[in-house]
Amino acid sequence: MLELLWLLLPVAAASGWLAARRTQQGADTPGRSAAFSSEYIQGLNYLLSEQSDRALEVFIDMVEVDPETVETHLILGSLFRRRGEVDRAIRIHQNLMERPSLEPAQRANALMELGRDYMKAGVLDQAEHLFKELVGLGYLQAEAYKRLRSLYEQEKDWPQAIWASEQLCEFSSEPQNRRIAHYHCELGELARARGDGAEAGRCARRALSFDQHCARASILMGDLAREENHPHLAIEHYSRVMRQDAGFVPLVLDQARDAFQTLGDTEGYESFLQSVRENDTSVGSALALVRLLHNRDQREPLDQLLTEEMGRDRVPLRLVKEYLLIMSARGEAGDNDALDKVARALEAFLRERPQFGCVRCGFQSRNHFWHCPGCHAWGSIRPLERPQVSRPETSLTPPAGT
Repeated sequence: MLELLWLLLPVAAASGWLAARRTQQGADTPGRSAAFSSEYIQGLNYLLSEQSDRALEVFIDMVEVDPETVETHLILGSLFRRRGEVDRAIRIHQNLMERPSLEPAQRANALMELGRDYMKAGVLDQAEHLFKELVGLGYLQAEAYKRLRSLYEQEKDWPQAIWASEQLCEFSSEPQNRRIAHYHCELGELARARGDGAEAGRCARRALSFDQHCARASILMGDLAREENHPHLAIEHYSRVMRQDAGFVPLVLDQARDAFQTLGDTEGYESFLQSVRENDTSVGSALALVRLLHNRDQREPLDQLLTEEMGRDRVPLRLVKEYLLIMSARGEAGDNDALDKVARALEAFLRERPQFGCVRCGFQSRNHFWHCPGCHAWGSIRPLERPQVSRPETSLTPPAGT
C-alpha cells in the first residue's frame, strides 16, 4: 500500500500544478477553479486515508486529457502494469481511449499500452485484436507485430507466429531467420508426435531453408531417419550438427551411438567421437569417448585422454566421477570401497545439478529447452561445463514462398 501511495503522490502533485496553471492562465472560471481545489483536496484525503483506488479515480477525472497530460497517463498506466496492478493500468488506458480529443498518434500509443495490459492479464484474444487494430491503423507496426509474435509463441500457435515474423520483416531490420526456423521445427515435432514422419521431415527441411545452421532441424531429421531404420542417414544428419553448431553435439551423442550400434560399426563410432572432440570441448563428448575406450579396453589411448582431461585447470565433476570408477575397476587406487563411495556421492550430487544453461539470461535447468523459459530466446540454452558462446543472428530475410 505504501508503494502505491508513493506512486500516486507525483500524480497528485501534477494534478494540482496543472489545475493551478490553468487557473492562472484564465482558462478556468472561478467556479471551475474551486471545483479543481475541492477535487484536489478530496484526492489527497483519499491518499492519506489509504483509499488509493478512489484517489486514483479522482486524479484521473480531475486532469483533462490533452496533449500535455497524455504522456503522464501512459506512464502511470505502465507503472501500474509493471507492478502487476493490471486492472488499474487497464482503467487508465481505457480512460484515455474514451477521450475524443486524442490525436491519431496518441490513440495508437494508448492502444499499444492497452494491448500490453490485456496481454499481461492473460486476455490474449483482446490483446490480439488491439495489436491487429494498430497494424490496420498504420501506426507502430513493428512493435505490434513483435507483440503478436510473442502472443502466438505464448499460445504455441506456430503458423501464426510464422506469419507475424514474416510481416515484421517488412517493418524491422531485426533478422527473423533463426526464429522462423525454430517455429518450423516446433511444427515438425508436433507432426512427429502424431506419427506423421513425412510432414515432420518437410518441416525440418523448411527450417533449414530459413537457417542452414539450424542444428535443431538436423537433430530432428536424424531422429526421424533412425526411427525409420535408416541409421546411415541418421549418422549423416547428426554429423552435420558438428558443422552447424558444435555446442549442440552433446544432444545427439546417445542417438549417434545407437545408430552406429545398429550398424555394428564400433570403429565408426570411435571415429565419430574423435571428430566430435576436435569441434566440441564439452564434458559430454569427453565422457562418451572415455566410456567407449574403457569398454573396448583400449588402455593406452584411454590413459592419454584421461591425462589430458584431468590435467585441465577446471575438471568437470562428471569426468572426475568417471575417472574414479575406472581407477576402482582397475584396482589401481588403493581402497576401492572408498573410491566407490566417493563416486556414488558424486553421482547423487550431480543428479541434482542443472546440466543446461541459457547463454543470455543465465537460466539453468536439468532439462534442455529450445525456447528459454527465462528470457524467451531461441536456441540459447546449451550444455553447461563448456565455453558458452551464443551464435549471432544472420542478417538474411526469410525466402519468399517457403
